[in-house]
Amino acid sequence: MYRLTAKVEIRGAKCWQLDKITELEITRDTEKLTDECRLTLPKKIKWDNETEIPIQRGDTIQIWLGYNDDLQPAFTGYVRDVGARTPVVITCEDEMFRLKQIRTQKKSYRNVTLDTLLRDQNLPCPIEVMGEHHLGQYRVTAENIAELLGHLQENGIRSFFCYEDERAVLYSGILFERDNRPTQVFGTGTNIIDDQNLEQQKAENMRLRIEAISLMPNNRKLKVEVGDEDGDRRTLHAYNLKEKELKTWAEQEMKRLKRDGLTGHFTTFGYKLVDKLDVIGLKTDGKRQGVYQVKKNIIKYGTNGFRQEITLGPRIGE
Repeated sequence: MYRLTAKVEIRGAKCWQLDKITELEITRDTEKLTDECRLTLPKKIKWDNETEIPIQRGDTIQIWLGYNDDLQPAFTGYVRDVGARTPVVITCEDEMFRLKQIRTQKKSYRNVTLDTLLRDQNLPCPIEVMGEHHLGQYRVTAENIAELLGHLQENGIRSFFCYEDERAVLYSGILFERDNRPTQVFGTGTNIIDDQNLEQQKAENMRLRIEAISLMPNNRKLKVEVGDEDGDRRTLHAYNLKEKELKTWAEQEMKRLKRDGLTGHFTTFGYKLVDKLDVIGLKTDGKRQGVYQVKKNIIKYGTNGFRQEITLGPRIGE
């Protein structure tokens, strides 16, 4: 019989270790800057005779989850909010919490790549830029690093943290191409609990129109459109990109969004945790459905068991 086990370590003025959790939800999402964790503690917790909850904003937190004391890292980050009611709910953020506290270095560029822009900010973490992205003329006006990344995301460049060898690495780019060999295979009747939210999708049946707009140094706007005339419209914004570069950017986004394969999400057990950008294989009713990159994973742990709700990203293999 499988027994749920957990470990929580919170470090601030003191170090607190807990092995009981009432409820937990962790969201890992490639569409958002920040991974979040919402932790509900048991009602009866003793804090060494402290009269108030001794957990503070900015305290570091690590969480491990598993079965039968076989624990695996689930979340590393910082406490953002501590609820005032019982049971206590603690809301946490990943390493992006720290980047929200770091002020940007105000710089102006006549022509800059994404890699140079980020490295010039002297970030306190490893950086992995996927692809070569020319931003053209760019001026850093954001007050903090997270705000700068948010501005880039509005222009189609996503940024988020992934963990490699237990260290947080900042990924940034449009397409995130990695090894296409699956680390896990999920199938109905074996380790998929619910696949009712998976749907077949054909790229040829999708209708999508992307408008890319580049603001030039003279404040003139250059526009390029790709895709279907009658498709759902998406807009990208860039700085000082020539027509060829702008079209390439739009086509990259089209490639990311318009694809054959399954779309949606499925629910599985928490046996082996899946991270953003992980590559997984899928089988439904014994039939191979391809290899996919993970777009999002919501991890839930508590009275209803230990589950993962995995949302599929692009299909990258057969």
